[in-house]
Amino acid sequence: MTQELAAASEASNSKALGGIVAASLTPVTDTGSIDIVRLKSHIDWLFAAGCSYVSPFGSTGEGASFSVREKRAALAALQQAGVAMDRLIPASMSAALDDAVATIAAAADLGCRAVLIAPPFYYGATSQDGIAAFFEAAANRFGGSFPLDVVLYHIPAMTKVGYGVELVERLIARHGKRIVGIKDSTGDRTHTLMLARTFPNLRIFTGDDRVLPDLLAAGGAGMIGGLPNVNAIELCQFFADPNGPAAQGLRDRAAKRIVAVDDHGGIIALKAVKARISGDAAWMRPLEPLLPLSPAGVTALLQSFRQSQFQFPGEQD
Repeated sequence: MTQELAAASEASNSKALGGIVAASLTPVTDTGSIDIVRLKSHIDWLFAAGCSYVSPFGSTGEGASFSVREKRAALAALQQAGVAMDRLIPASMSAALDDAVATIAAAADLGCRAVLIAPPFYYGATSQDGIAAFFEAAANRFGGSFPLDVVLYHIPAMTKVGYGVELVERLIARHGKRIVGIKDSTGDRTHTLMLARTFPNLRIFTGDDRVLPDLLAAGGAGMIGGLPNVNAIELCQFFADPNGPAAQGLRDRAAKRIVAVDDHGGIIALKAVKARISGDAAWMRPLEPLLPLSPAGVTALLQSFRQSQFQFPGEQD
């Protein structure tokens, strides 16, 4: 990092993380590359809808399917296109230390607000000591301390390992204020609220709309999740006024939508809904090995969304 970027990072880091953070989908071209034009347009839409930050290249963004080179090039292109980089929180989804370090460096060099780091995932029996050693080795590549803030990405359903309470305490003790938060993608309300109680000085996020009301009531920071890709306005209205009109029935609506998305393939389901909202069929495309949702699946998915009181453009109540 240059001294100028380091200073900018420190200034940006003075702003606490919080709000509705969209774990952005990643549009791809018909040749399988990241579609910068559509991605930039989508990020603009998310910010206009009220999202405080956008987190590209996490699980929802197919981050494990893109190379570090592709992701760094995409971030640089977004910077050139005028995206506010201090409102981006890219994810590191790499089991390889060099790749994780390269992602962290790219996020820092390009002025991103923070980086979301999943634990090294390939060896499912990785110990908490091993994860701590991974973080130590990564920090040592930067002279002993991370060059920007870190949000721990706890998603054991995908990584098979996670961040236990004692490990989080160790990481805070070693890396200090650079460990600023945890994204809990378990969908387990009890676990998320435990994190909020145990780590009141960390920014605790849920990845699940259904947990959001209880987390906010417990002093949590907000959510980093996939549903804001299609439902950002409602979620941002709820965050701004948890007791207002947008709060009525939110949990039930969210539950129906999450079940519908999960039942139809997760990422490819969200891409299908985004394609319907935008009127742009190119959004249907995932990167291999994922395949687009079938026409029958799309029909069933969209009907499930309608049954959750979701209104698509051009459709009447």
